[in-house]
Formats: sequence, C-alpha cells, structure tokens
Amino acid sequence: MKQGAMGLKPVLHRKRVIAVCLATVCILAHLSSAHGADEDSLPWKISADQITHQQEPEKIIAEGTVILQQYKEDTPSGLEIKADRIEYNVDINSVDAVGNLLLHDINDELRASEARIDLENQTGVFKQATIFWQENNLSASADLIMKTDLNSYHFLNGRLTTCPPRQDKAPDWSIWGRDVKIILDDNARLKHATFRVKDVPVLYLPYLSIPIGKNKKSGLLFPEYSSSSRNGTGIIPPVFVNLSPSYDMTLYPGYYSKRGLLLAGEFRYIADYNSKGTIMFNYLDDDLEDTPANDYKADGILRTNSNRYWIRGKADHDFGSRLVGKLDIDLVSDHDYLQEFKKGIIGFDRSNSDFIRTYNRGFQAETIDLRENTLQLSKVWETTDLQTEISIIDDIREDRQEVAPPWAVPRLAYSGLLPFLQTPLDLTWGTEYVYYWRDEGVGAHRVDLFPQLNGPITFTPYLESSYLVGLRETMYFIEPHDAMSEEIWDGRDFEHRTFYNLLLTGATTLSRDYDLSSKKYKTFRHAIRPELSYIVVQGADQDDLPFLDDADRILEKNWLQYGLNNYFRAIRLDEIALFRRNFSSFKVNQVYDIDAGDHPLSDLYFELMIRGFKDLFFRYKTTLSVYSEGVTTYSLEAHYSNRQGSSFNLDYRYKQHQDIEPPYFYTDEAGKSLHEIRANLESRLSQLFSIKVDTTYSLSSNNTVDSTFSLIYHNPCWTLEFAANNTVDDTSFYLLFSLVGIGSSIDLNLPEF
Repeated sequence: MKQGAMGLKPVLHRKRVIAVCLATVCILAHLSSAHGADEDSLPWKISADQITHQQEPEKIIAEGTVILQQYKEDTPSGLEIKADRIEYNVDINSVDAVGNLLLHDINDELRASEARIDLENQTGVFKQATIFWQENNLSASADLIMKTDLNSYHFLNGRLTTCPPRQDKAPDWSIWGRDVKIILDDNARLKHATFRVKDVPVLYLPYLSIPIGKNKKSGLLFPEYSSSSRNGTGIIPPVFVNLSPSYDMTLYPGYYSKRGLLLAGEFRYIADYNSKGTIMFNYLDDDLEDTPANDYKADGILRTNSNRYWIRGKADHDFGSRLVGKLDIDLVSDHDYLQEFKKGIIGFDRSNSDFIRTYNRGFQAETIDLRENTLQLSKVWETTDLQTEISIIDDIREDRQEVAPPWAVPRLAYSGLLPFLQTPLDLTWGTEYVYYWRDEGVGAHRVDLFPQLNGPITFTPYLESSYLVGLRETMYFIEPHDAMSEEIWDGRDFEHRTFYNLLLTGATTLSRDYDLSSKKYKTFRHAIRPELSYIVVQGADQDDLPFLDDADRILEKNWLQYGLNNYFRAIRLDEIALFRRNFSSFKVNQVYDIDAGDHPLSDLYFELMIRGFKDLFFRYKTTLSVYSEGVTTYSLEAHYSNRQGSSFNLDYRYKQHQDIEPPYFYTDEAGKSLHEIRANLESRLSQLFSIKVDTTYSLSSNNTVDSTFSLIYHNPCWTLEFAANNTVDDTSFYLLFSLVGIGSSIDLNLPEF
C-alpha cells in the first residue's frame, strides 16, 4: 500500500520532502522560471511505495516509484520528478537519486540512471544522462554530466543533436566530443569533436564551438559546394561573426578550381524597426579570361580584367517626424560579372531576393550596364513633400566611345496639392532643380516648374467628368565640359522650353446585380464603365536642348482615348464592406492621334484579369493591329499558391518589336522580336521532399536562357538541397547542407534585436 506525506511524522515528512523537491527542481536553470509564478509558493504532492525518516545521520528516504508533482491550485503545473529512490541528506544538504531519474516540465526534461545533487551550490553529477531543451530543439547526452553552476554543464564523452530521439537507434546526425562544456543561451564547446552520420564518424575537429540559444553567436556555417563547366569545382564556407546585438558580419572565403581565390563579405546593422542597413562585397582574382575560342555569351566582347568585384548595399533610416533617408549602392567591375555569377549564396539572384525581402527594393537587372547609386532624403508634410537625391552612375559599358552618363549632384524636388483659393479646384505642382555633372560632354543646371489645376465638370449626376490644365517651364543653364561640347554649343549657356497640357475626361458606370442561389455567395455584380479622354501636350521645339534624361524630351500629344471596361465580382453572404479589390475585369481601349497623317489609330488593347479566388491570380494582355500587322504584343501572368506551401508562377511575353511601348502605334521599323516564357514552381512533394524549378526559355532563339532545378530533402533535423543550373554558356551544380538549430548556409535569419 502506497503512503503519502501523511504517513509517519506527516508534517515533518511533508516539509522535508518538499524541500527535496524544490531543491531538485533547481538543478536545471531553465526550470526555475518556466511557469511565471514563484515556485516556492506552489504546493507539491508526493507518492512513493515507502517514505521514511532516519534520525542519525538525519535523512529522508522515499523509495519505490517516487513521483513528485507540483500543483497550481488543483491543477498540475507540468513540473514532475520521478525516480526509483530519492535520499535527502540533511546534514550535508544533498540529494541522491537512483534508478530511472526523470525531471521534466512542459518544455524540457532530464533523464539519468543516478544523480547526486549539492543543494547548497545547486550543482550535481548525473550518470548516463540525457538533457533535452525544447526551446532550442537540442538534446545532449553523456556518460557523465556535471552541472558546474546555475547555467553551465560539463560533459564527458558527450553527444549533441537536434534530431528527435528514437529508442535504440542512432540519430541521423550528431556531434560527439570527449570533453564538452555547455553554457545555456550561449554556446557549446567541444574538444576532440567528431561529426557523425548514423553514429559513423565522417569529420574530426580538434576543437569546435557551436552557438545555442536565442542569441546570435560567431561560428562557422555550413559550406556551399559547387561544380561548373566555367568555374570548376568550388567551395565557399561562410564564417559568421557576431559583433553586437545590433551588428553582425558574415565572411565568405572561397575557391574555384578554374578561377582562383575569392572573398565575399556582408555587414548588417539595425537601429530600430525602420532603420537598418546592409553592405556586401564580392572579390575574385580571376584566372580565367575571355578568348576568341572561349568568349562568354559569344558577344565579341573579350573580358581581360582579372580583378572582378561587386559591391552593393542598401540602408534605410527613419529620423522621425516623417523624415526618411535611403541609400542604394551598386558597383560592378565589368559587363559580364553579374551574369556569370547569378547563382549560389553570394550570387546575384540570392542577393537580389534577400534585399527585396528586407528593404522592399532590389537591384537593376543583371544585364543593365548603367548601375545607379543613390542617396535620398525625403520629408513629407500633410499636403506637400520635399525629395533630395544624389545619383551617381557606374558605367560598365565596354564601348567607352559613348558619352558618359551624367550624375545628378544634387536633385531637389518639391511637390504638393492644395485647394485653389475658394473654388472647387485643386492646385498641384511639381518643382525640380537638378545639377547634371559629367567629366566629358555637356552638363547643366536644370530648373523645372510644373503647376496644374484640376477640378470637376458638372453636367449631370450620371456623368463623371473632370479637367486638368497645366503649364510647364524648363530652364537649362548649360556647362560644356570638353572642347567638342564647347564647339557644339558655341557659347550658348542658356536654353528653355514651355509646354502646356490639357486633359478632359468623362465616364459613367452602369451596373446590375444578379441573385445567386448559393450557400456562399448572394449576388453576382456586373459593371460596365465607358470612358473617353482628350489629351493635349504641346510646346516648343526641343531639338536644341541638352539631352540629360528622358524628361528632356516630352512627347507631344493631341490624342483621343476611349475604352470600355467591364468589372465582375461575386459578393459573399457575410460581406459587409462596400468596396473590395477582389474583382475581375475585361478592358478594351484605343487611342486616336488627331495630328497623325497616316496610321492615326493605335493597336486595340485588350486586358482580362481574374482575381477573387483565394489561391489564383490570372491576367492576359494583348494588342491587335488595325493595319493588318496582326497581334503585336501579348503577355500572360498567372500565379497560384496553396496552404501547403506550393506555388506556381507563369510569365509569358511577346513583342513584335522590342521597343514597342504603349499606346502601341503603328511602326514600320524593323527590329528583333521578344518572345519568351518564364515559369517558377515550388512544390512540397511529400513530408520529406520538395522541388523548385525556375526556367526562362526564349522562343525567339529557341534556347533555354536560364534554368534551375532544385531538389530539397527535409529531415526533421537536417536539410539537403541539390541545385542544377543551366545557361547558354555554363552548367553548374550546387550542394547546400544545413543542420536544424545549429546554423545554415541557405538562410540565416536575424532574431529580433
């Protein structure tokens, strides 16, 4: 018959055993504050086959399936201790536990064959012990575990792993050490460490430090292995350096067998949620040079430089009071670099996606030769805003005979919207000053003033109509910077232009609701909206003006634009909002150029967009010539995703001429067509496997521009990704391996600072 604390000398027994329980709880630091209450104030219940009190020397002994449970009111708190025998030595203030010792709470647990615990110093020795920390998903086991103070442990012949325990089976991976020291929420240091797969040693290190816990720790991340027809065999082992809670750095030393040594680095900081920055660099001392027989992309441009680099970075800073600064850096050594090194952990694609995710903006396409570097400062008031910018262009074009692009140092823009006097009109304006500088060619101070008035035209409540009228004055203070420019401008140091614009719009909306006999939807709504606009932009001749950017050549217009738009949506039974964005639409429009002699009509433009489905988006756009040129452009965008994490994206584009732009007027200029399809697929095939496919295929040249296939194996405690990439000039393979909870070469996320 089991006896509880109400047996022999019940009051004394309860107090002594409770003391044992509370002291034993303290052997694991993480158990001391897991419940959000003062544990000393919470009652305990004990059950055992036998509980005795020995007087000389004074001991309290519980034997036979000893179970100690902590209670909060009438409910177990989750903290429990089990053993075959527990002996509390009063004189030396220690506890001996023997046989199937188990200490666990809601999150963590310790198991051992036997233990001795020093209650005075909260230290102890555990034999044949295993500890599991759920917060880190980390388990540790050893022949002998010594708890040396409140938060540290010393193991002899210890093993660490994040794999779930399986009885009588070795974990998929583990790290063994003859001598292991662990500091909770800090790191684990192993001497004579071996990395093991299924208990088979595959790698030996005399010393290894592994970060554990929430805080970032310096250490070696798992390397990227690659093989490429142009690069050869490559390896990049990242090294993470934690500088402070708000700063860190990652170094990427590496080697390509056909190119040589490389070094890359990344520095990150964060001041607050809206203020952060990242700077990265790649440097390669390249042994491979282009030759006529080995010309990258076969474009006739032979690269001979060996010093190759890419420096990029972005920063956002919120100064408060709606004053925000932004920095963008993009410097490249040569025309081919970003295209040759698109893939991998330091490649263009990875960097671009990381910066988009962090800063909501990425880099220009890898094929662009004029790389923009900007520093911006903006201030926003209630109805006005001020923008300042310095813009520097990194010109990596191979043809140095072309005129260098100008730098904007600086650009100031002030714009706003205010009610105009006591009228229903609004006054809007855009004012800009920019100084364009270049070391050769012509520069200028340009001042652009552009006020506009807009307001409604009231004819009838069934017609929505408005007008906008504006006047634009642009002044140039010209600065030639070389002899040729001085000869061209022949002493002219000032030019200006004046333009005016007029926009008249009219539209009406007709809609009808159709009742639905559906359990989910109550109404189907169809709206028809015909629109008509008259657009006039006229001004002075611009041939004698400097050409510094696209704003220096304003397209003159005398257009009539008309269209018919259809909108569709199903309204749910539980919907209470008046307006929603989940509508589908079908649009048709065209432009008539009043001043054009021949071919005044633009192509007919059609757009079909389907949305409103939770997982699907679809948009198709096409233009059709009215002058027997057939279909001049079309594009298809589709996106599908589901809750399982699978997604599919399709982008299918065609242009009869690459330079054709809206509103798609007739042109008889010959040029290359653009016809390509890009598809992206991510799918979880099973609990263990997923795939990623990203391909771009040119239908114009009938070849694969870029194609990547990745197969990822997801084990509960490790991940292995194999990626194959194929381009016109190169075939490469990548192998990325990561251990759950230890660090990753695939994705290292910053914790909350």
